[in-house]
Amino acid sequence: MTARLEPPALRSNLVPDSTRIREHYLKSLPRDADGRSRLWSAPDGRVVGRFMACNLSSVFQPVVLLGTGETFGHEAFVRSFDDAGSDLSPWNLFSHAASDESLVELDRLCRTLHVLNYFGHGGPADSLFLNVHGRLMLAVGDDHGSAFGRVLASLHIPRRAIVIESPPAMADDLSMLAYVMLNYRYNGYRTAVNLPDTDMLDALFDHLRPDFVKLDGNHDDTARGLPDAADRCARFGARLIVTRIDSAALAQRAHAAGAPYGQGHALGRPANLTPVSA
Repeated sequence: MTARLEPPALRSNLVPDSTRIREHYLKSLPRDADGRSRLWSAPDGRVVGRFMACNLSSVFQPVVLLGTGETFGHEAFVRSFDDAGSDLSPWNLFSHAASDESLVELDRLCRTLHVLNYFGHGGPADSLFLNVHGRLMLAVGDDHGSAFGRVLASLHIPRRAIVIESPPAMADDLSMLAYVMLNYRYNGYRTAVNLPDTDMLDALFDHLRPDFVKLDGNHDDTARGLPDAADRCARFGARLIVTRIDSAALAQRAHAAGAPYGQGHALGRPANLTPVSA
């Protein structure tokens, strides 16, 4: 699959500037679904992909500095829709990937779409947070992120620009989580871990020192334990992101507790970042 996402034009050294290389690739994509290409450009400039009977594209939610409101990065989410343009549930999308092989294919397609839609038009130079499905983390035995790394290299995007984010369910097995996330870090990516509550922080840091820790701001335990959580994350070199911030009051409480970063609808909803004129 990866080879099909790396056109020959990107493997040449004819265009030295990385932004021009990505723009050159985007211009080479078909302008509609021709049935032959897995990727094409929609009229609004987005890159769209195809998996089984679903069309896929990207939206991005900002991760912001709570003290200033400045955008630090974005988390990517897949949006799926049918040929008539009606939205489809992402849960239904991933349910189509019954085998590990089809899940790997779908996950890599989603990540490639996100990278192209985020960096493709000379857009944000911020950190891009990419979720990896838990089944994929278990399906890939080792060398996590190496195939995706070849896609990034073909687009001249450094791996350090990508933050690989684990799903909350992976926190049930911290030994496996540490193995997988250390593998990603060895391959040059930064890492973020979603935890269900603050009580797991000590156990997490016994196994792993991620770059970021995400805690649900709407969880009662998180709200009570935020000051201590912010302190522990800082001591272990992890940056705390409070998620699901749905009000200005919650953003203020998180900031007052010492959390440096926030994410949620009160700070910015997931949106298409591709310029319409692209």
